[in-house]
Amino acid sequence: LILYSRDQINKENEAMGKKKEIAGETAPWGIVSIKAQDVDYEIPMTPITAMRNALGKEEGGSGVKLDREKYMEAFRYWNDHATVS
Repeated sequence: LILYSRDQINKENEAMGKKKEIAGETAPWGIVSIKAQDVDYEIPMTPITAMRNALGKEEGGSGVKLDREKYMEAFRYWNDHATVS
């Protein structure tokens, strides 16, 4: 599971011009993705997700600076793997 804090969700919604709070919503965390895997360790996020996250909040990203080393690790991993949905 990929969770974002309520604060992060509010920041991103506000930056994109969306309603800051949803009426009655008080959960401290929100599920933003469910990433199935068949190994017992964390696999790297997909390179496109890392790129999107590096975009500013106004563009739907989290505003987290791109870490080139982690990006290349993700690229190497996903170069040999595929997502099945």
